[in-house]
Amino acid sequence: MKKAFTLAEVLITLGIIGVVAAMTIPNLIQKNFEQHAISKLKETQSILAQAFKLSQEEYGEVEGWDLKAWNSESAILIANNLKPFLKIATDCGLEDIDKKCIPSTYLQLNGIKHDKNYINDKSYYKISLLNGTSIWWRAAKENDTLIYFWIDINGKQQPNTYGKDLFVFSYENGAILPNGSPTSSHNAKQHCIKGKSTGWGCAYYVIMQGNMNYLH
Repeated sequence: MKKAFTLAEVLITLGIIGVVAAMTIPNLIQKNFEQHAISKLKETQSILAQAFKLSQEEYGEVEGWDLKAWNSESAILIANNLKPFLKIATDCGLEDIDKKCIPSTYLQLNGIKHDKNYINDKSYYKISLLNGTSIWWRAAKENDTLIYFWIDINGKQQPNTYGKDLFVFSYENGAILPNGSPTSSHNAKQHCIKGKSTGWGCAYYVIMQGNMNYLH
């Protein structure tokens, strides 16, 4: 007489498999997203660094670009000097009314809506690269910081949240640096690792640690 599983045994087995899958698949998806985010962030930092190197060979040191703090003229000047050395998919300029490069709303890591509408603010210049990232920038003139960059590693796609897919960098002392260093006003300890933080300092954590463990 051949032995076989009963219907009840099959259903119980399928139920166990379903429970295990429900527990593990979301974790695998999240882990894959984080690995992709880390890789894309490092890649884009390298792209910007190379663009600046080539731009300065053509137009001189950034310190001599005569950037003014936080206005459209400076944003355009940065664009004119950098764009020839970037592989751009979409040039949205000062106003991204059609939301081709970025969404209208971003969240902070603590879930609070960020009150800045980058789309219509003409002091920011917006582009998207062929590698799928969206970038926008503005002039700074804050101590050694000359330019701030916002990098969204997956463009308009969700979650559109600081510290998850949106990260802040700056140009200072001849380098593209992640925001969140211990001496910065948005240091990673207070603005990334600490619970209910803004996420503004997570770029430094991700680049230095090579992980996004602060999300867990």
